[in-house]
Amino acid sequence: MSTSGTTNFSLPLDELLEQASLRVGGEQTLGTEARVSRRALNLLFTDLQNRGILLHTLEQVLVTLTSAVATISCSTDTLDLLDAVVRRNNTDLMMVRIGFGEYLDIPRKTQQGRPTHYFVNRQREFPLIYVWPTPENSTDILVYWKMRFVEDAGKLSNDPDMPRRFWPALVAGLAYYLAMNRGMQFPTDRLGMLKAEYEEQLGHATQEDRERASLRIVPRYR
Repeated sequence: MSTSGTTNFSLPLDELLEQASLRVGGEQTLGTEARVSRRALNLLFTDLQNRGILLHTLEQVLVTLTSAVATISCSTDTLDLLDAVVRRNNTDLMMVRIGFGEYLDIPRKTQQGRPTHYFVNRQREFPLIYVWPTPENSTDILVYWKMRFVEDAGKLSNDPDMPRRFWPALVAGLAYYLAMNRGMQFPTDRLGMLKAEYEEQLGHATQEDRERASLRIVPRYR
């Protein structure tokens, strides 16, 4: 028998909601289901990003540094930084991420030179990057990989901002969230089953959503 020959299956949010509602069962809260579902889906996106790194949200950013300016503002869609280097004369030089305490302990924060360390201050609106030493020129480039937020659900005709490997987890997770919203209609064991299904599907997705490069750990001797 012949196959379809296509690989462009899509799952817009209205169909995702329909599939999740069928899985939940029970009586729908007509008139508010779409609005509640969009809100639940946005909360679900947040939960997924709290679980770990989503590879499809990684984006490279290049920022030209300014002499004597140590603070760089990230875009408002930035969740966190994954790694950073400073590019000088087309050569990428390693930088080390430090924590708040380590940055606070630096005695001369205005000392100028080639930046070798950076501290990420994760504010409510967007993160701030503090580099040290303070840039000594306006030609070096800070190159970093950011993790951006997953895009909002928006209209139900939109596709979710998630790769296909996460769609089963989205359906299972949304079904669990909708069941919790319906409260007393569902016994505890039913909610437990939906939650377990969500965790299982999410485990499959996160296992697939990983780098394939080999990891080699070498001790550093001094």
